[in-house]
Amino acid sequence: MKLKMLMAAVTMLAVTGAYAQFGIEVPGFKKEAKKEAKKEEAKKDDAKVAGASTALPFGVKLGGQQAAAKGDASFATVEQPVADNAELEVAVEKPEMVIINVFPADEKGNVKQGAAAIIIMFQKTNKGTIDQTIDKKKIPAGTYLMNIVAGEKTSRVVFKIK
Repeated sequence: MKLKMLMAAVTMLAVTGAYAQFGIEVPGFKKEAKKEAKKEEAKKDDAKVAGASTALPFGVKLGGQQAAAKGDASFATVEQPVADNAELEVAVEKPEMVIINVFPADEKGNVKQGAAAIIIMFQKTNKGTIDQTIDKKKIPAGTYLMNIVAGEKTSRVVFKIK
């Protein structure tokens, strides 16, 4: 009896796969395939926004400017200087927490020796401003490298505050 049930299940899977291959709808199967296709498409869109770089695995927008990775640089950049209260948005859907570590750096993304991190955290949102520091102090004018951690990925962005 168990063998007959197992053989029927295997046959059903084989038939369902064959029908799907030829575009014939099998109840319940097509919906799952569409969900998976949507997830894959969303991943591709995120990669396009991020520039498909290891420095920018998800998109980052600061002060209305999209951060962009150039070549094989270890960080992305925001071209124009931003205000000390610029809006920061990360292209991560429904994050539990976004942790941003900001370090004084030079134009090449090298963190200044002995520099302490300025920490910003967003909870249950992907947007906020860079003046939402843990110590409630605004970040002074200068060049900075920020590591933005959301989910299991980290985007690295160099930017300037005017």
